[in-house]
Formats: sequence, C-alpha cells, structure tokens
Amino acid sequence: MRRAPLIALSALVALGGVELTYGQSAGALTLQKGPPPVTMDVTETFLADWHAKLDDANLKEKAPDVIDFRNRLTVRLRRENLTFGTRLDAALFTNPPSSQYQNDLRIEELYLKARLGSWRLTAGDDYASFGRGMALSLRKVDDLGFDVSLRGAHAVWKSKRFSARIHAGLTNVVNVDGVDEKLVPDPLDLVLATRLEARPSPKVIIGAQFVDVERRHSDLLGSIGSLVPDGIDQDPIGGERFLRTMIMGSSVELKRLWNSLSLYGEANTLMNNSERNTKDGYELVENDGLAVYGSATMFFDRTSVLLEAKHYDNFAVNSSLHPETSSEEAITQVFPYIAPPTLERIDQRVVNNSNVTGGHAKVDHRLAERRGRVFASAAIFENAPIEHEWTLHSYAGWEGRTKSGNRYLIQSGFRREWAPDEELTRLEMFHIDLDAYVLIKPGQDLQFHLNHEFRSKNPDAGSNATGSDLADDYMEGTAYVTWTLAPHWSLTAQGEYITDEATRAKEEAFLGVPATFYPGAHVQYRFTPSTYVRVFAGRSKGGLKCSGGICRIFPEFEGAKLEATVRF
Repeated sequence: MRRAPLIALSALVALGGVELTYGQSAGALTLQKGPPPVTMDVTETFLADWHAKLDDANLKEKAPDVIDFRNRLTVRLRRENLTFGTRLDAALFTNPPSSQYQNDLRIEELYLKARLGSWRLTAGDDYASFGRGMALSLRKVDDLGFDVSLRGAHAVWKSKRFSARIHAGLTNVVNVDGVDEKLVPDPLDLVLATRLEARPSPKVIIGAQFVDVERRHSDLLGSIGSLVPDGIDQDPIGGERFLRTMIMGSSVELKRLWNSLSLYGEANTLMNNSERNTKDGYELVENDGLAVYGSATMFFDRTSVLLEAKHYDNFAVNSSLHPETSSEEAITQVFPYIAPPTLERIDQRVVNNSNVTGGHAKVDHRLAERRGRVFASAAIFENAPIEHEWTLHSYAGWEGRTKSGNRYLIQSGFRREWAPDEELTRLEMFHIDLDAYVLIKPGQDLQFHLNHEFRSKNPDAGSNATGSDLADDYMEGTAYVTWTLAPHWSLTAQGEYITDEATRAKEEAFLGVPATFYPGAHVQYRFTPSTYVRVFAGRSKGGLKCSGGICRIFPEFEGAKLEATVRF
C-alpha cells in the first residue's frame, strides 16, 4: 500500500506517547487482566533528516536543503501463547531531488505467532537463518540498515532429540531505509527452506538443510503471481531470465568434548540456474558453487584457542534484480540472502567472500589476578580480494578492568593485500584501536573510542612513472568521546577523517577546500529507559562500510538528524 503518509499524525502519536509514558517505567499496557491477560507493546519511532547538501551519485551536483521524514509504528498484542504484531512504515520528502525519492506508506511487518506444545507457528513476516548463515540468513543488520524478512508460513518443531524448521514465503525488505532513503521495491523471491536437526547426545548436533529460491522468472513464482497485490513482472531483465537457486548442505557440531574441545563443520552445495538471450534464443546457464567451513575451539585453563578454515567457490546468493531498479545507479539493487563466516574482524571491508580460501587462528589468555586478557589473531586468504591475490591480517591486544569498574581495550595490527604473480602490493595498512570506559562518579562516566588506520595503496606503483598516480599514502579513522549523565543525558562528540587523494579532490570540488575531517555531535535525552530523543548535527564520511562480511555503500552526510522513540 503506497500513498502520501500522514507524518503530522504520526508525530502527534509520538508526542502523545511521550506524555503517556513520561515518569513511568517501561512495560506493556494491560488491555485485559484475564485470565489470561492481554497485553500490548507499542513502539513509536519518528525520524527526520535535514541534508544541507544531499550526496547522490545520480545527481549532477549535491542537492541543497533536502528534508525527509520517516516513521515506524510497531504494535504487538500478546495473549497467552498467541502474539500478533504489525509495523506501519511511512516516508515523506518535502522537496525530493529526483523521482527515486518517493513518499510511501505501507504495512512493512505483519505476523501472527502461536506456541502449541512443541510447535512454534508463524503466519506472516519472520526471520530465518540456518547454521552459521551459509545456507540462509534472512535477518536484520542494524549497523548497515539491512532488514530482509520472509513473508509467508513458518513452522518450528522441537523435541529432546530432534527439531525441524520449515519456511515458505516471499522476501520482504525495508522499502525506504535510512541509508539510501530511496524507494527500493521488495525482491519478491519465493523461498522454500527446511532444516532438520538430530541430537543423539547433549554434546552432538547433526543437521541438514535445503533451500530453494524460486526467482522472478521461474514458472512456480509466476503461477502464484496473482496472489501478490501488484503482481510479479516476469519480463527479462537485461536479456536475462533468473530462474532458481538451490542450496543443499549439512553440519555437525560437537560441544565441549572432554570439557576442552568444541568442533563445528558445515558444507553446502549451490546450483544456480538462469537463462540468457542469444541469437539462437534463450540458453540455460548453470552456475554451481561450494562452501566448506570448519572451526575448532580448545580450552586450556586460562587459555582458549580458535582455529577456523573456509573454502568458498562461486558461493554467492543475492536477491534477484528488480525491473524498477536494475538499471538505476546509487541505489541498493540486490540484498544478500546468505552470510557465510568471513574469518575476518567484523569491521573489515570484505570485498570478496564468495570465491576465497583461507584460515584464521586466535588465542585468548586470561591474566592472573584479574589483570584482564591478552589476545592475538592472524588470518590469511587466497583469491582475496580478487582471484590470484592474497590477504594477510594479524592483530593483537589487551583488555582489562580496574577494581573501580573502569574498562580498557587496546589492539593494533597489520593488513596486507598483494598479487604475487604480478609482484604488486595493493594495500598495506597498520591500525590501532583504543576503547576506554571511565567511571567518574556514580551516575557519570566517560567513554572514548579511537580507530586509526595508516593506509598505503599501491605502494609499489610509486617507483613506476606510469603508475605513480596510483600510489597513495593516507590516514583514515574515527574518534569519539561520550559523557553520560545517568539516567537522562548522553553527550557525544565525534570526528571522522580520511585523507586519500580521491576524497580530497571530491571535497575540493564541493567545498572549494580539500576538507578531510568530518565533525559531528550527538545529544540524547532519555525520559525513561525506553523513551528517548536523539539529535545529531554535523558531517559523516561516506564509502564502503561492512559488518560481519555484509557490506554497503553509504553516502556522505552533512546536516542534522532527529530520532524520537517511545515504548510503552
């Protein structure tokens, strides 16, 4: 459902919620005392953005003074073993700079859940993830603004020795999020998935899974297209028809053998079918893939050792292209349906996690007399970031806590990406990370974070006159300090910076000066533990940002943001 949303009404709901819950502790509203009681949880979130200059690669120049409003109203009703939930999302642009920015109002989430003995049944939207996310991972990634759910039927059955999960539905995404801020249509891929698990003993779990993604141009999806309100456009996209992807695999987990060893192994095969238009008509294109992952965790008194290995060959499963956005730039076109383990730090920019082989080792040691812990990690990958290239990343650090409650973390490391066949180094990076939590007095504390990277791109090119313009030594990082005055106030000053030549040239063209610093400030006031208002003003740098191997390109931001959240 799409029409101009009533943002003013949503704002009144938010203000009314603040008045209702001010001075009260967070908790559900009781609609019927029962028995059984009926309770209602309401979360109202109102967001407003003012872009002093909107950064959009589709625009010839940055658009000034772009204002948008978004609203999310979530309601959950609970009665004994039943839960009904819905979320209404709205978006309004007062002066949209292009047709990609559209007003929108729709039910983004709708479900009914029931617990019946050993069964957990859901009709509507739900998340689904199998094993380590290698075969299926439809979930939220808050750091990146990703939110992919499955709208359909879901069933989970559990007993002491066995469990089974079945999912069937169409993929559903947040259509207007806080990153693109553009209307992104739902992929509407039909996902049929099941996972079976057996527990012959408390320390052994054996699982098997099957996932079938019926894509936009499959006959099965076409046969149910009439059930979708706007139908499903099955015209070829770019001369290609996307048919189906099937994933089959199994896993074995052994927990705490001899109280000192845990093992996990998983393998999945991938079969992907599409049709490509040729002079002789449409030809079937078959792409097969393989993913193998294993880990071992060992415990020795105060020391633990983690060993991991992965081998992924052509193992990527994304949503189908949509005809409305397939030819558009600067907009999210596909969403990941899987999230295989990367073996990397969660914040690393993992460009390739579908054709790669590598290993990772990490050692943690708790120091005596509660002096904290020390740790060291090293990982190496072949065909990363691209084929015939290698990546090495190692780091070490210390984490500790004082008797007064202060906490500290310091770690540093080195990363190198190189092409041995070409005798070229693509990237060398040295990084240092500092985190500190200092208790000033009861109710007041300071938190400090610094991530600083010394980066060198194509250092070998500097000695070659024809490639000297490719070499670039620069710094990049983020620092912030937060002063918390419990229970209400939280004040944060932050600064991001990047000094590479591409950013300097872009900022000079925009500002007239090669600015490389992005200052900003957050102010948050909590009325109750679950009701707050947060304001940000300043700038934040754009670029590729990753979390757990899932990556997304963020536009640069300059302006102010408001978020007001009420829960009762």
